[in-house]
Amino acid sequence: DGNNHFKSGDLISAARSYRHGTTLLKNLNQGNTGDEQVKQLIIILQTNLSMICFKQKKHKMSRDVASKALEVDNQNVKALYRRAVASRAMGDVDAARADLKEAYKLDPANTAVKKELIAIKKSLEDMKKKEKARLQKAFSSKSGSLLYSDKEAEEKRKLEEKKEQERRDAEALKKRKQEWEDECVRRMSSEPPEEAISYEDWDKAMKKKDEDEEKARKKAKKEEEDRKKEEKRKAREAQKANSQNKDDDSSDDELTESELRSLRGYKKTSDGRTTSYFNREQTEKEKELIGCIKPKKLEEVSSASSSAAASPTSLNNTSSVGSAWNAAGTTWEEKDTSEWCRACLTECLKEATAVFTASNAEQSTYVAVVKEVQSLTGDASVALAGGKKRYIYDFHTSVKYDIIDDGDDQIASGTLALPDINSATTAEEELDVDISGWKKAPSGEGVNLEDAVACQNLLVQDVRRSVLRFVEKFNANF
Repeated sequence: DGNNHFKSGDLISAARSYRHGTTLLKNLNQGNTGDEQVKQLIIILQTNLSMICFKQKKHKMSRDVASKALEVDNQNVKALYRRAVASRAMGDVDAARADLKEAYKLDPANTAVKKELIAIKKSLEDMKKKEKARLQKAFSSKSGSLLYSDKEAEEKRKLEEKKEQERRDAEALKKRKQEWEDECVRRMSSEPPEEAISYEDWDKAMKKKDEDEEKARKKAKKEEEDRKKEEKRKAREAQKANSQNKDDDSSDDELTESELRSLRGYKKTSDGRTTSYFNREQTEKEKELIGCIKPKKLEEVSSASSSAAASPTSLNNTSSVGSAWNAAGTTWEEKDTSEWCRACLTECLKEATAVFTASNAEQSTYVAVVKEVQSLTGDASVALAGGKKRYIYDFHTSVKYDIIDDGDDQIASGTLALPDINSATTAEEELDVDISGWKKAPSGEGVNLEDAVACQNLLVQDVRRSVLRFVEKFNANF
């Protein structure tokens, strides 16, 4: 049937037929222990299914199906070829080339394998040429690339800085020679006239004069800094000595100023502890009224929680919620149970199922199952007040479900939204369940939309019952 569907161009039906045939033969080859005829049939069906998936652009599925065929026979040339083609389509050229090389070793005369190897080799060569051209363009000075543009700009900047420095040096030299000429004129016009000095000697003398002036300036600056440091040190010592004199002059019965600063805002308790000034100690009578409030381990109240009833609980079951000081249960006390309730509600919803017998001639059986609980938010708690336990919860969630047929094939899927699961809902019919549109509309040979909707409605009823089972477990556990 699969081959006929393929020849007629019906790829979906062909894939279903190949998948159904593989499912039927799996039981005859458990642990890869079937006879050779069964193994060959499985390989043929799976390689054909891999080809169908490839034509449907499902490249990952095509690769996975071919891998399943290789688990039966790891030297099957056709399965190696199918997996290589799918890997190449996914961009994994190395894996494709490895599979094709293995296939070529097993069957050197296989034309399809050789063509695919040549195509991969040509593809790799083209990739290398493109990469080489790209790198040449990036590092070429003629292409105006960013790399060379930055380098040229840096060289240009350095050249301009060098020219500017040379210009400043030339101006400084010109000015210095002008000063030397003025000095020579002054010497020659003085009374009595002095001998003119050479530029080299004058420049050397001026440099020495500048160095001496710089040394004198640094020395004066250092002396000023040392003087300021010494003044600060003396001021600190004088302040310290003045503070000590004040403390020594005070009475032994009075606190010193330093002691008052350290104790300001604090006081001593009856047992000698230092605490905040605003801290209030309890009297002995108050401690007697409150009793022991030391935290207790959960194990001490676990036996009481296991015997809690599903209905509102009276005083004899308050130990799992109430504290020791609230044994009478007259004071409001609340315990957070959100984490436990979320886990329990998820478990109950995942157990929801529905079975429906179709009205077609084959009387097919459809099964609706919850696959995933999504976006479960909200909180829950158990409150104790007036001698009664009150179970408070408010959750919002949605569940994904699948409808499958006798052959375990998925014929439909969708989502159910539960927008308001709260403690005010006490009856099954009061629970809101919103049916979203089909994620996968009912499809397949012999599948009837009315039958799928009927199976969907049965699942909605069981989901409501699952919420009520959660409520019963919640009441019984706390």
